[in-house]
Amino acid sequence: MTEGALDAVTIPKWGIEMTHGTIVAWHKAVGDSVSAGEEIVDIETDKIVNSFEARTSGTLVRILASEGEELAVGRLIGVVAKVPVDESVIEAFVGSHDRTADISTETTDAAAATATRPEPQVEARITPALRRKLEKAGLSPADVLATGDHGRITKEDVDRAVLNGKAVTSGAVAGQLLAPQQAAVARKLSQAQATLPLYHVTLDVNVESALASLSTGASLNDLIIAAVQRSLQAHPALNQTFDGEGLTAIEGQPVGVAVAAEGNRILAPVIQTPCEAGLDELAQHSRELIERARSGRLTAADQRSAAITVSNLGMFGITAFTAMVTPPQIMVLAVGAVRRVPVFNEADEVVPASVMTLTLGSDHRVVNGAQAAAFLTTVQAQLEAVV
Repeated sequence: MTEGALDAVTIPKWGIEMTHGTIVAWHKAVGDSVSAGEEIVDIETDKIVNSFEARTSGTLVRILASEGEELAVGRLIGVVAKVPVDESVIEAFVGSHDRTADISTETTDAAAATATRPEPQVEARITPALRRKLEKAGLSPADVLATGDHGRITKEDVDRAVLNGKAVTSGAVAGQLLAPQQAAVARKLSQAQATLPLYHVTLDVNVESALASLSTGASLNDLIIAAVQRSLQAHPALNQTFDGEGLTAIEGQPVGVAVAAEGNRILAPVIQTPCEAGLDELAQHSRELIERARSGRLTAADQRSAAITVSNLGMFGITAFTAMVTPPQIMVLAVGAVRRVPVFNEADEVVPASVMTLTLGSDHRVVNGAQAAAFLTTVQAQLEAVV
């Protein structure tokens, strides 16, 4: 009885924004036993690297995606057999998943493979799709330095060889390939730039009182996030995401925060501290989240949906800038540096004050100018009311 004997390992959907995943590393090889809940493969999205856990116990009988390959959500990448089954059953199972690329037919019986050929050849350790990419560039697997397990040629190996090959033939200087996360972000922002009607509104905020109120554990950025949370609470119509067709309301008031990580990557983990929580609790959560982002330890749980991200370049002395909205979010708040300037007080006297510029970018398909102005004014009022 083979019905239900096989379990598909596919690219999972970790979050509403995820459309593709890149294979980072397999923890298991074909023929290895796996246990339910055991991590078997690491998959990278445009934001995080997460481990896929086996849903059932059995034996990994097929690996259908090499390290470095980027595949769509739902794509079959492996097969786990709960009980011993014939090869024909496995092949039929793989074929039923309508894979758009060629299926590797590498045998799972190492002894049989050794009997038919004395040594595994590099040619047999590259997927048909990658082989065709090499052929199109006028290269062969012999021209590629394999970095995958057991001599497997990965997508990054092929991309590097193609790039270097073009440099040799054209006399150009070979450049450095984008990391999978960078490439995914670049693709998403390029699409947004072409389709999203983005506009910006700007105003200055007097943060003299806000700065004086800060405790040792909180930062001005934490105060800004708290002010954005309260502003979302005051403007619930803006606490939504938009996928190009429909709006989805957000539970709570989560706020993304842009974080610069290694490899020139910009990540946007989401602060999920309840709006009612105190500033100290928010600050602690923020520090932990930023540290996980910089050390590459973000999880899918850190990437829940949010309507807005806060991007702060004030620490670099930037006084004002505009930022891109990343769909399905509908807003982004750009924060400039605090600067000392002369202002008029209520008595019409010139006094020094600490001022920073906030610039709100909005998706005009969802947020009209009046809504954006009202929201930013509320953020301003929240920050200036801090005593």
